[in-house]
Amino acid sequence: MAFVPIFSIYTFAVAVSLFVAIGLAVWLWGSFLDRNEHDPARVRAVMFLALWATIMWELGMNAAGWTRGYTVWISLLVASWGGLDALLRFPAAHDLESLFCVKHFALLMLKTLAYAVGMAGFRAHLAAFLTVFVYTWAMPVLYAMALPMDPCEQVLRNDANDVDITVRVWRLMVNRHERRNCYVKCRGWWYRSLADASEKSILIRYVLCVTSPEHRRFYTKKVRSV
Repeated sequence: MAFVPIFSIYTFAVAVSLFVAIGLAVWLWGSFLDRNEHDPARVRAVMFLALWATIMWELGMNAAGWTRGYTVWISLLVASWGGLDALLRFPAAHDLESLFCVKHFALLMLKTLAYAVGMAGFRAHLAAFLTVFVYTWAMPVLYAMALPMDPCEQVLRNDANDVDITVRVWRLMVNRHERRNCYVKCRGWWYRSLADASEKSILIRYVLCVTSPEHRRFYTKKVRSV
């Protein structure tokens, strides 16, 4: 079996490229935030896409055999209890001594340790580990950058939603009214998204009119009114 050095020119190049990419990402993210400082919904949506991209990358690493099976479950735990929880509570601010920050720091440490010992051939996949390490610890920095500068904007519309995601899940399980409210909110979001998409695409509008009598009646009335 050939000896694979831990550090190589390739690994060094990957490390340098990652830090350059992080610097570029911070600059681009800062420019985006300057234009959308008072639009937390749009900022949150972009961060959701970034979280989803990291999950897909980590699932791909496991499918390629670069990581052991348990790393996927730890990644999903950190992504749901950590990243998803933070995004659902955005833009609420929390002190460094709060349980929120302590929990997320512990989850980041857990994920880093899991990948440090869970790589299937650490030397062969050191570049992949560095990639996970860099974006795992860079994401909280980007999240902190996204918090509004004005303390008056560092709150949720409903303070009752500034709770841990496990509390939310428990409420949905035991409280019928919570389930009903969640259903109404999700349905409203879904219809708004479809309406926005149909305004931008004739094809989507046609599909909606064919598959949904409600949307067909809505657009028929809209055309008649014009």
